[in-house]
Amino acid sequence: MKKFLSIALISALSLSPMIAKNFTIDKSHSSVNFEVKHMLISKVNGVFNNFDGILDIDPSTKKINKLQGEISISSVDTKNSKRDTHLKANDFFDLQKFPKGTFKMTKQEGDKLYGDLTIRGITKPVVWEVKVSGPVTNPMTKKQLMALDIEGKINRKDFQVGVDTPNTIVSDEVKVNIQIEASE
Repeated sequence: MKKFLSIALISALSLSPMIAKNFTIDKSHSSVNFEVKHMLISKVNGVFNNFDGILDIDPSTKKINKLQGEISISSVDTKNSKRDTHLKANDFFDLQKFPKGTFKMTKQEGDKLYGDLTIRGITKPVVWEVKVSGPVTNPMTKKQLMALDIEGKINRKDFQVGVDTPNTIVSDEVKVNIQIEASE
C-alpha cells in the first residue's frame, strides 16, 4: 500500500506542470491603469493602451507559474494630450531613451505577487496583491478563461520619474491596477 501511495504521489507531482497552461491575454478585456493625486486633493487616472504579456497558470490551483508584461510608454493616456506629452518627456518617462516598461514575476505566495518592475531602465522589486478568478468556459469559443486583478503601489521617484516635480503637485505614490483576462 505504501508503495502504491508513493507511486501515486510521484505521478501526481510529475503531472502538475502539465496541468499548467499558457493563456493568451485578451487585450480587449484587459487594462493597465494607474492613479496619482494632483495637488493633494484630486485623483488623476491614466492607462497604458499598448501592452503585452505572457501568462502561464494552473487553472485547477490558480497558481501562476509565469507572468511577464510590457507596456509601451508612448501609449500613456490620461485624457489630456498636453499632460500625456509631458509624461513622455525627459523629466518623466523619457520615451526616447526608455520606450518600454516591464514587469517580470518572481513568485506567487497566496494573494501576493512578487516581481521586478523596470521603468526608465531602473529595476526594483515590488509586491502586489493578486486575485485570480476562473476558470470559466467561454460559451462562444468553448475555451477556458482566467482573470487576474493585480493591485499595488510604487513610488515614482524610485524610478526617477518626475523627480523635480514635488509630491504636492503630483503624488510620489502611484497606485497600479492591472486587469487581465486570458484564454487558453
